[in-house]
Amino acid sequence: MDYEKEIQKEINICSLCGHLPKLTEKSIQIGTTPFIIIGESPAKDGWIVSKRAFYNREDKLQASGKVLEKLLCILNLTIEDIYFTECCKCIIEDRKQLEKCSKNCLPILFKQLENLPCKILVPMGLQPTQALLGRKIKKFSDVVGKEFEMQLENKTYKILPIYHPSPLNPKGYKGNISIFEKLQDYLR
Repeated sequence: MDYEKEIQKEINICSLCGHLPKLTEKSIQIGTTPFIIIGESPAKDGWIVSKRAFYNREDKLQASGKVLEKLLCILNLTIEDIYFTECCKCIIEDRKQLEKCSKNCLPILFKQLENLPCKILVPMGLQPTQALLGRKIKKFSDVVGKEFEMQLENKTYKILPIYHPSPLNPKGYKGNISIFEKLQDYLR
């Protein structure tokens, strides 16, 4: 797809966040679902080396991928079935940069969305949710699992935030079950 190459070129030449390393070859995983899961930013040992979302260099599911895979079982899906990208295209070492970089990368994310059939955006965690909603969120639990709408060009998207599926997050699995059940209703 030519638009993927154009977007990738835009990511590679962008310097809004300084000269942070970026996803250099693939910034989106193409799936078959009407939703896209949007992560925070690429992990340096994740899909930038494996070329597959949630997999490591040894082609093994990473810890967050294992939790997400369990949640996707509710939908009878696997990680390979989903659309996935990161809100921030830079590899962030200092989490203090995540908010600024997520805002900087938002136009690129919007270009990615324009070319996808997805109508439901599922941001994982606070930063991608804030970026998509365009506002600061004081307490993430007040918005997680709730529906929001966003108009982008001539498309209307539902935004359904989830807790990040990290095994370190106490709500990463159990807190997301009801949200994935709601997502299952959308898929029917």
